[in-house]
Amino acid sequence: MYSYLAPLALTLAACFGIQSLTLHKVGGRMAKSESNFFSSLGRIQAGAHARADVMVLGSSITGRLPDRAQGFAGVANMGCDGGSAVDALRAMDQGILPTAPWIIIEANTLQLALDAKPTEIGIAMQQPWFKAGLKIPCVAAYARPAAFFYSKLLARKIGGFEQASSDADLGATSRPKVITAVGDSSLALGEVELIDKLCAVLGGLKTKGCQTMIVWLPPTRRDASPPPTWILELARRSESPWWDLGQDAAPGTVTLTDGVHMAAPSAARTVVSLMKSISGR
Repeated sequence: MYSYLAPLALTLAACFGIQSLTLHKVGGRMAKSESNFFSSLGRIQAGAHARADVMVLGSSITGRLPDRAQGFAGVANMGCDGGSAVDALRAMDQGILPTAPWIIIEANTLQLALDAKPTEIGIAMQQPWFKAGLKIPCVAAYARPAAFFYSKLLARKIGGFEQASSDADLGATSRPKVITAVGDSSLALGEVELIDKLCAVLGGLKTKGCQTMIVWLPPTRRDASPPPTWILELARRSESPWWDLGQDAAPGTVTLTDGVHMAAPSAARTVVSLMKSISGR
């Protein structure tokens, strides 16, 4: 029996060693896995693995943004493909995920949280295997062997983050602002209930020393329509600065790969814009 166990143990140790070395060489995480589910969980696990100054929460729109793995020190990308920022916010509130001094909340897909049904991602973050991946990189979702292949395919599609080290931003015509009043405050019952729940979560995060900002990321809304009233009310009640970065980005600074997701240079400019707003530049 021992003659079989010893080679098996050595083989597993060698595989995990190669896997860990490869992860280190690519910046600590892979960008894409074989499904949106594993891509999202891996991104969140990687973002939570080390201390961050800024955490960006949202959907796959957020998921395209570069973070510390692509040259933005202190930035953790917690985007959830097909989801919203709310799953990560709830996990932070429950102590499953760590927090950061700044938490950027993508507004584009917040309406998905109006469906009270638990999401697959939210359920998965409660599981022991997810929590193990927060501490041990080689068993995390972003270290799955398929992720190395799919990350290369994604890089071919969206391009590289060569602008990550530059100072180029989106040239927005606005700055984050504190909302003191919302014109039309007639909200649906589901919207009011979600605002109440999120304000409780955001209030709890602020007691932990977190500052929050709600941002509409590129792309712009169709026909330059105004943002949903309930999101503005959420920003007002939670006292989180609001920034319509998607609507107010300078013309020609945003390039999309599929009508929804930004190409790498535009994504890098977006992170530069966010970092400048936080630092007051």
